[in-house]
Amino acid sequence: MKKWIRWLFRIAASLTLAACYALVSCTLAILVRDFNQRLHWYSRSTNFFTPVILKIMGVRVNIVDHTGGQGIRPGTLVVSNHLSYKDIFILSSIRPMLFISSVELSRTFFLGRMARFGGTVFVERRSPARLRQEIRQLSDLLGQDFVLTLFPEAGTSDGEGLLPFRPALFQSAIEAGTRVQPVCIRYCALDGRPVDSARRRQVVWHRTLFIIHILKLFTHSRVQAEVEIFRPINAADKSRKDITQQSLRLIQDCYRQELERY
Repeated sequence: MKKWIRWLFRIAASLTLAACYALVSCTLAILVRDFNQRLHWYSRSTNFFTPVILKIMGVRVNIVDHTGGQGIRPGTLVVSNHLSYKDIFILSSIRPMLFISSVELSRTFFLGRMARFGGTVFVERRSPARLRQEIRQLSDLLGQDFVLTLFPEAGTSDGEGLLPFRPALFQSAIEAGTRVQPVCIRYCALDGRPVDSARRRQVVWHRTLFIIHILKLFTHSRVQAEVEIFRPINAADKSRKDITQQSLRLIQDCYRQELERY
């Protein structure tokens, strides 16, 4: 009975929070006419709401900071592995930031609208003709001290390893003369038990309908996540290939440690 009460509460609380978030975002869209100012407030609104949704979902986050206390500075391109929609909530709870995603997401009914409310920058990864313009747009946002987060795998993995990194959008940090900061997300425990291969399939979101996955997730009491933030890479004096490979190596080595535990 207690499990069902928790499940129903989480559904009701999540829907209420999503409605409040949408209302705040719509209000900002009406009141704030300047586009960049609107993005600024969208990112701050998301940073305010995401710790609440993580609490509702039972997700606890431990942060391992390798930056000597500097954390994620303004004007940084954050690159991270991608396992679930929870990754976005976790990263947004750390500090205000904008996310880069594909236009395919923008066309989905619920997630697309929620992403727009957060100021997500949508890109057409499959169109070389638009790539130049999109890199310029991202570079301009970095130059205005926005923190942008890129999932270079261009999709969620099955949690058994990383997908290849797509290097094209790393160019935005090079043109902005700023930093690329690798971040590794790991889900370490489910209901107090270590995440092995079987439990990992319950935590990661891969080739499953969003509504089915989140309703199943709500049946679990808690999820323990860990975020490792690495020192930033100066993009001004490196090639796109070097930055991509260095970021991949750091995140891959970090994530492999989790896989080797179990």
